[in-house]
Amino acid sequence: MSKIKEANLVRFLERHDVWCADVEVIAEGISGMLVAEFSSTKGSQFEMSHVYRKNMSREIDWYDNHLHNAYEDVSKELFGTKSHESKKWGKREDFEEEILAFGSIREELKEHFQLSRTAALFHTEDVEDQTYLH
Repeated sequence: MSKIKEANLVRFLERHDVWCADVEVIAEGISGMLVAEFSSTKGSQFEMSHVYRKNMSREIDWYDNHLHNAYEDVSKELFGTKSHESKKWGKREDFEEEILAFGSIREELKEHFQLSRTAALFHTEDVEDQTYLH
């Protein structure tokens, strides 16, 4: 049974010189909205770098400003650290795969990151070897 109730790709942006995609997620057993941040790796694979809890209110923040405290990193809370085994949700990789498998998320990410590689400002022979990791 899937733990993901809903997942929607909401934006592509650059954070710390890395192109990322934000996927809003509603998950079973977790109150509120989560935002999973994905980056692209070599070979059209994706890595979930962070998971944030979205604590914003549409009444106060109607333009969805991601630059303030409304986004709290909850990756450690949900999955623990490398030294501890998982906490509330189980393995990070399982959660990541459930998001990627939901609807057309994987295909949308693949299409966007492929286009961003192709549209690189300095198109060179090694454009396929560019990675988008933190």
